[in-house]
Amino acid sequence: MKKLEKIIVFLFICLSLVGETFAQPDLSKPLGKTIADTGSKFYRFEKFDMDSNDGKRHYKITVGIPKTVKGEESEKVYPVFYMLDGNAALAVLNDDLFSRLESLPVIVAIGYQTDLRFDVQSRAFDYTPSNLDGSEPNDERGRKGGGADIFATFIETKIKPKVESFARIDKQRQTLWGHSYGGLFVLNTLFKHNEMFQNYVAAEPSFWWQDGLILKIETKFTEQIAKKEIVKNKSSLAVLIGKSTAAERRNKERPVDSSVKDRSVNVRRSVSPSVAEDMIKRLSPLLKKTEFRAFDGISHGPMLPTSLEPALRFCIQ
Repeated sequence: MKKLEKIIVFLFICLSLVGETFAQPDLSKPLGKTIADTGSKFYRFEKFDMDSNDGKRHYKITVGIPKTVKGEESEKVYPVFYMLDGNAALAVLNDDLFSRLESLPVIVAIGYQTDLRFDVQSRAFDYTPSNLDGSEPNDERGRKGGGADIFATFIETKIKPKVESFARIDKQRQTLWGHSYGGLFVLNTLFKHNEMFQNYVAAEPSFWWQDGLILKIETKFTEQIAKKEIVKNKSSLAVLIGKSTAAERRNKERPVDSSVKDRSVNVRRSVSPSVAEDMIKRLSPLLKKTEFRAFDGISHGPMLPTSLEPALRFCIQ
């Protein structure tokens, strides 16, 4: 009987791992051609490359500018939609999605100079916040992290001016979107550099990172508002999450294993399933507008494409 129980447990673990694989985005998947390569009836595209100030990270930025009637280009002022993980995000966009929007923003895909959808080392540093004392921790997989504030300044001082050379931007309608670590970056930017954008959209943010560090950063943000160091009701925030019963059950039933090198496997379990909704409830009285949406049956990885259309709508409304 004991032998049979061991076999059953082994099979259960295997199935859980298979399910987890499908729940996570494939970080090794090649990018292939995107709409910026094949063309769009709604957008024309400009591309440029940049390097980080320390020369260690290499960015590929694609700017989508709505096509207008000839002669109107100089008159049009656009809202702008900045996308992190730009390689993967750009691969999702298509004309069917654009045709469903009431109006079109300028789209900025901030990606990396790689043939893959993700540069896991670079995004780990760029998207994750530093500790409260300013030190830069490694992420739970041992990759160097803590560069979110540096990257936010890079976007503001280097990427934005270049984007604004291609199109006239409405400075009161700038939106930042990110998924997973990118969602973590969105929240960190709202809490620490909230003057950079007016709208923030965090899809499946990694609340668990560094044992919930972003929640401590949120507390400092609310304290600054209470002291009137930050203007109340200035920024808007949407948090979009997937709600996969199977994934939640796997995380709940999976035993904590201190020997696992990837701490995120264990740390994820310490975060309440309602953490995103609870955050929105806390922030609603302090922000101009808040939105929380949970998408039934959608796990972590598929929330990247799922979140883009509602995020674009949040940008243009």
